[in-house]
Amino acid sequence: MNENIIYLDNAATTQPSDAAIEAMLKAGKCFGNPSSLHGLGLEAEKLVEESRRIIADKLGVDSKNILFTSGGTEANNTAIFGVANARHKIGTRVVTSKAEHPSVLEAFRHLESQGFTVEYIDVDSDGIIDLDMLYDFLDKETTLISIMHVNNETGVIQPIEKVKEIMLEKSPYAHLHSDCVQSFGKIDVKPKKMGADLVTISAHKIHGFKGTGALYVSDIRMIRPMLFGGEQQSEIRPGTENVGGILAFGAAVKECNTDNSHLITLRNTMKEKLSVIPDIKFNGSDENNSGSVLNVSFAGIKAEILLHALEAKKVYVSTGSACSSHKPQPSHVLMAMGLTPKEIGGAVRISFDRLTTLEEITEAASIIEKEVASIRRYM
Repeated sequence: MNENIIYLDNAATTQPSDAAIEAMLKAGKCFGNPSSLHGLGLEAEKLVEESRRIIADKLGVDSKNILFTSGGTEANNTAIFGVANARHKIGTRVVTSKAEHPSVLEAFRHLESQGFTVEYIDVDSDGIIDLDMLYDFLDKETTLISIMHVNNETGVIQPIEKVKEIMLEKSPYAHLHSDCVQSFGKIDVKPKKMGADLVTISAHKIHGFKGTGALYVSDIRMIRPMLFGGEQQSEIRPGTENVGGILAFGAAVKECNTDNSHLITLRNTMKEKLSVIPDIKFNGSDENNSGSVLNVSFAGIKAEILLHALEAKKVYVSTGSACSSHKPQPSHVLMAMGLTPKEIGGAVRISFDRLTTLEEITEAASIIEKEVASIRRYM
């Protein structure tokens, strides 16, 4: 990465690692179709299966339960529609939270249009889901619950294991899906320990390449395919595999460190240094946080103006989810947490990864302080 910039938008995407780039180049030389029966095809298939094993080992699951996708959005949609279509005769009641990623919320809204009953769980001012509301919503006809592990706008960790406990008591025939795109590779993600039946992960959040993701499914029989036209990947996700992206994914996973102490130090340091700025508000739980995201509202400032002022100083942050950054609507996550429109309008997401340094945090915080003061003088 250009040494003259300070990149703090890692929740949107991360810089591909040298190992991931090398793996992608390796795939360029091993160009066979993994489904071909000749030597080149078998070699490509072997490399794909090796990456599948690496990812499965990191999750603590069997490699046969990993389906490669084009990214987190496809994996989320495959999980949600796959379970809904497979279980609709048992029940059409499904549950999610108001603070999910758009690829989950929009999928549930589509289920509503198909006649499903969708319940949306509230979150509190810290961004934690309301477990009492979850308990009240669930019944024996509930077939799917989808709750993300780490929120993409706040870094807040949701109590997935407690969700599973409630589900087993109230909805024994349901399946639990968790979007772990923002947690995998940063904190420990073990589907069996969490109790998740389906887990979504993505390569470009952990220094792999965009266009590659994966879905863990504890039992392939619990979902129906969304795509048709081939027998690849248990006939659930047909189509020729993205060999380069998959190899880079495996290489990136090898380098992952799920000890998040460095991330927490970065977040705490940034929060401490920004605390000298008057009239600001930090959004999201500190206690239940991955350390990967700091969300902060600056009173009297429009976040987009601050974002571009920082960009001019070569500091890169964001105003929220990259998937909805071109939409005029305010953050649905911060709305669900009860923030005012002005607080939401002045909210900036600062996100870190294992390559972020304390020196960068110190410099970025100083620049943010100066730019905020400058903008406020003219607002």
